[in-house]
Amino acid sequence: MKKFLRFIFFAAIVGAIVYVVRNVLSTPEPADATRSGVLPSQPIKSLDDAPLGGQISPDLLKILVCPEDKGPLELVDDGKFLLNPRNGYKYPIRNGIPVMLIEEGKKHRDAGVVAKANGAN
Repeated sequence: MKKFLRFIFFAAIVGAIVYVVRNVLSTPEPADATRSGVLPSQPIKSLDDAPLGGQISPDLLKILVCPEDKGPLELVDDGKFLLNPRNGYKYPIRNGIPVMLIEEGKKHRDAGVVAKANGAN
């Protein structure tokens, strides 16, 4: 039994030495983002660069509201924007995804719609 334990101990030491020598002598691989699985192989495109429009389901249109006043929105410009007729904010639809940020609505604001709404009252 003592001989067996000595053999196991010796084998463990030899294995550890081989492991250390192998890691010390091996050349380090370059940090490649595509191999790590963390970063995509192609750069991510900004949603601002995505084309306007895209299909939105009618069920989604029924539940979407303006993030500022929580009122209903209308689909305008051949399905490229969602319009809040009360304040003129137009939220872009990019690749079928509505960008429901108040900043985006203000950026694409349609002042003519607000003027018509105020003139009608």
